Amino acid sequence: MKQIKKALAVLITMAMMFCLLAGGIEAAATGPYTTETFRNAKRYTFMHNAGDEKDYKSVMYYTDDYFTLDPTASAPNISFMSASYALSLAAMQSNDKASYAQGSQNLRNLLKKLGYKNFTANEGFTTKPTSNSIGVAAACKKVKDYTVIAVGLRGAGYEREWAGNFNLGRYGEHDDFASNKTKTLKFLKQFIKDNQIKGHVKIWMAGYSRGGAVGNLVAAAIDDGALKSTGIKVGQKDLYAMFYEPPQGADATKDLKSKRYNNIWSFINLYDAVPLFAMSEFGFGRYGRVWNYPSKNTTENYAAKLKTFKKLFYAQTSHEVEGDYTADDFQMYKLDLANGIIAEDTKSKKTLAEFGPEMTHFMCTTLIGSRDNFVNEYENYARAICTIFFGNDILTGTESADGFQKALRENLKEESMASRLARAAKTPYDTTYGFNTVVRDLILESVNDAGFYVADPVTLADFITVAVKVVAGLLLFNPDMAVTAIMNGSSLINCHYPEVSFAWLMSMDPNYNGVKDCY
Repeated sequence: MKQIKKALAVLITMAMMFCLLAGGIEAAATGPYTTETFRNAKRYTFMHNAGDEKDYKSVMYYTDDYFTLDPTASAPNISFMSASYALSLAAMQSNDKASYAQGSQNLRNLLKKLGYKNFTANEGFTTKPTSNSIGVAAACKKVKDYTVIAVGLRGAGYEREWAGNFNLGRYGEHDDFASNKTKTLKFLKQFIKDNQIKGHVKIWMAGYSRGGAVGNLVAAAIDDGALKSTGIKVGQKDLYAMFYEPPQGADATKDLKSKRYNNIWSFINLYDAVPLFAMSEFGFGRYGRVWNYPSKNTTENYAAKLKTFKKLFYAQTSHEVEGDYTADDFQMYKLDLANGIIAEDTKSKKTLAEFGPEMTHFMCTTLIGSRDNFVNEYENYARAICTIFFGNDILTGTESADGFQKALRENLKEESMASRLARAAKTPYDTTYGFNTVVRDLILESVNDAGFYVADPVTLADFITVAVKVVAGLLLFNPDMAVTAIMNGSSLINCHYPEVSFAWLMSMDPNYNGVKDCY
């Protein structure tokens, strides 16, 4: 399963470069963050999904005193950040389950350890995911004179829900994320009613990736009074909303950065492509404030921090990235059309964090053109492909993400392929020698070399149609950008793996004591 999911991620990335490399990320120097130490924070182990066929053990530090912090302060607390990330990890669909009914068991077990009771998961978390479902669960705990409700939104292992990620809609909020905001609020209201929760309430909410995108909208709705009808008292400083690598789903015409939403944080790796979707060029944004992980060109003493990060990253037993962490190895490439040669652009010092927004702006404005055109020309293809691929209904065999990437790079660098691209540049629309034909052959050859066995030829045809449309268009208008994206394909994917964010957080959190606390 691990290999299949990774391979699919690579394929979808190839087909949907315009989605995964979107602009609009707020880049800033890392932090600031506070390192206030909570001496009574205790060490807990928990299990979580890591993209493989089993769950893995990791470590978190937790204390109820986290809820004495001010969520609207100018900087978040690093220990609470890492604890909240653990909550989002546990909220991923469990792999160690007999049926979908046990999909939320990791979150249930963790919250039980932390002293929370009345655990409840919604139907979307206990049945097979659909293309528009969401997994959310909650539990509560009496602390001093208030009740804490812990809420986890599923951000991995959600199969067919991948299709919903591409349901942008023509205007306003992201259609799918907004729909699941409504479902989540309905679930929370029912949870409060069923457990007769009254009086002063604090809400601790966390989610990763898709879960974070939906959670961002939910948190803003709570700030806007969505839970007033329940009779509980939740002030601005009672909501602790932390989301990790979340896509954008809010309507950018709204006042997303109002002080009203200062209790909402999004933690984002500038190298990660996924949080850049959906595109700011098409009117999307994110409520609240953004905190960036360390990155080259934005962080002082980055080399030393990267060294510490890598020790913790590679020490994790839940290590999903095959091979090395390559984000900082990003290299621009050039396609010499006159001589049919693909070579490294050694003069360029551009980083992955800089390349993504630049590429997306170009693709959104030059290739796709508008949100309406995305819906008309790309959305249905993307939803259909994701529904079948991530629903585990199509692929068989021993597919390898690394194998596909290697095949793609090697086939692209072959002299014959470079020559064909050079010829295509002269007659780009020719049905025999143009870009569409060359790119179709390149993708098919690489799929075959990687050992992909696709049971549904119609879906494969859909995938190739949209992949050719995107890649051939990019080659036509900006060939250097196209070959750079292909040659750095593995980096575009592995920066989104959960272990990356966790290693960065552990490297900064004073609670952790080296590699022994990774598991």
